[in-house]
Amino acid sequence: MFKDFIRKNRTGIGLAAAVLIVSAALSVSLFAFSAEATEKEQEKNLRLVETSELKYAPYTIRVEVQGFIKPERTLTLSSAVSGQVTETYRDLKSGIEAAEGTLLVRLDDETVANSLALARSGLISSTARLLAVFKSEDSGLYESWQSYLKQLNTTGGRVPVLPGISSEREKLLVSTYGVLEAYYSVRELEESLNHYRITAPFTGYISGDGVPRYSYVSPGQDLLTLTDSRNLEISLPLTREEIILLGDIQPEVIISPAGADNAMQADAESGADAGRDADTGADAGRGAAAGAATVLTGRVERIDRVMDRSSQTIDIHISFENPDLNPLFFPGNYGSVRISGRTLERTLTLPRSLLNPDSTINIYESGRLKKYPVEVLVSRKDSVILAPTLPEGVQIITTRIQKPFEGMELKLAGGAL
Repeated sequence: MFKDFIRKNRTGIGLAAAVLIVSAALSVSLFAFSAEATEKEQEKNLRLVETSELKYAPYTIRVEVQGFIKPERTLTLSSAVSGQVTETYRDLKSGIEAAEGTLLVRLDDETVANSLALARSGLISSTARLLAVFKSEDSGLYESWQSYLKQLNTTGGRVPVLPGISSEREKLLVSTYGVLEAYYSVRELEESLNHYRITAPFTGYISGDGVPRYSYVSPGQDLLTLTDSRNLEISLPLTREEIILLGDIQPEVIISPAGADNAMQADAESGADAGRDADTGADAGRGAAAGAATVLTGRVERIDRVMDRSSQTIDIHISFENPDLNPLFFPGNYGSVRISGRTLERTLTLPRSLLNPDSTINIYESGRLKKYPVEVLVSRKDSVILAPTLPEGVQIITTRIQKPFEGMELKLAGGAL
């Protein structure tokens, strides 16, 4: 019976078998396609990252601090006596340079000069009378006092120092004949006469309202201010943490004008650095020449040993020269000073954006993200300096990831960098 059924329905059974076979084949194909699509989708959703091989390098700790530029020497010159102005150096107008020793102001000194000449004449007369006594006594003092008398005059020059008095009798005679009184009178008038001539104690630039000729000045009246604009100083406030971090402070510092154009300042600093590197060739010389206008070198002169109570800072004093009188470094400007300290032999410098909030960095290991804790040595505006806590050669993820987590699947974009 079964054979008869098969024979009668052979066509239908064959068709049904064919349908079943086709359905099975389609199911397998759809399943394979779905798996492949899922795999591709998952691969497509992997985060693409770039990496960099960790290599340690030396790093010199530096701090950059701004301070007020002031002259090393500035002096307000006043009159010690009263009198009429008879001579001034170019009317003492602001901006005029005066070399050391230049006569700046001269007052009418005729009365004092006459008094000095009269006092010198009195000293000569007193010494001559004393000399006659020594000659008559033949006491052996005649020769020394005769030599002294020959040195005296009434016209000019400093009065010579009195001969040494070797006995009580000599002292008595010198006093009796008025030699001591005449001598100290001359000395006093010489000192007074010096007050009528004011000279520049150092080379500098004059500032003030000027002093007209033939005007009268009084004792204590300010006449001018002399400022040395070539030899300058900056006092910088550093915290104790900064001083400890620097360690051995290097004597040479780099000074640039505060608030100068950043690009110009960066070019200048690189030029100055290149100029100090003997191995950089002709380009270094051109860089140094380009940077000479906006970067100067200075020296650490001294460090205060007392902390300011209100600011809790310690001042470090920098001296430098402005030989070309660059207006960016005139007294009154603010300067930015880069101070270098100790050098750490093995450090890692990374952009600040690659440091996670939990003080870890992201490492690429076998297609997954791994977070490693690090120690921050120096934190700068755009970067951080890390201690050598990781083995060299690991792959640091340099792509910024918003929410990194341990074990996150990753894919390299173009391979390790």
